[in-house]
Amino acid sequence: MMLFVPPALVTAETGSGVPENELDRVRQFFSEGKVLHAQMTHELIDSYTGETQVISGVLWISREKYKIQADYQVVLVNGDVSMVYNERQNKLIISEYEPEEDDFAPSRFFSDSDELFRVAGMTREGDRTEFTLLPEDPFEIFTEVKIRLNADLTPDMIRATDQMDNLLNTTFYEARYLEYSDDFFTMEYPESAEIIDLRK
Repeated sequence: MMLFVPPALVTAETGSGVPENELDRVRQFFSEGKVLHAQMTHELIDSYTGETQVISGVLWISREKYKIQADYQVVLVNGDVSMVYNERQNKLIISEYEPEEDDFAPSRFFSDSDELFRVAGMTREGDRTEFTLLPEDPFEIFTEVKIRLNADLTPDMIRATDQMDNLLNTTFYEARYLEYSDDFFTMEYPESAEIIDLRK
């Protein structure tokens, strides 16, 4: 079972807490409780086989939660619980959420920690700004992350390279920041669904 969520937006703030750049401002949005809502297309390009997997859907991302509706599947991570509903199988799987096992765990990127990634470069082209992030930890799954932001600070593209040189490209459409609501992070499924609870 593969959980998908785009790599999040991370950078360090100055000691005064004043955002230094656009990426700092995005991180501040999440710390203030904003929710990113967008249409998205995600591509995973396998470096060994050259095969490309494509997922399209809708996502909601907050500082500690995310929800994705895509291709007959809904993924909801709410705190320390992960829920995945497969419409075709009419099956709901509930498990304890392990951020370190989630390739794109928002909890790693949207937290207050500034020790995960550092900004290694920044370029501006028109009304877009692209940041290159490098990991502080040599064992981090991603060796490089590029984030391109629009003028309104919504992400336009996130591209990541992992330790196996696989490429993960996420394109965002109609992205906007919303005020937080619990309604964004609910899971709906029919009463007839088979529920498999893997929590200990």
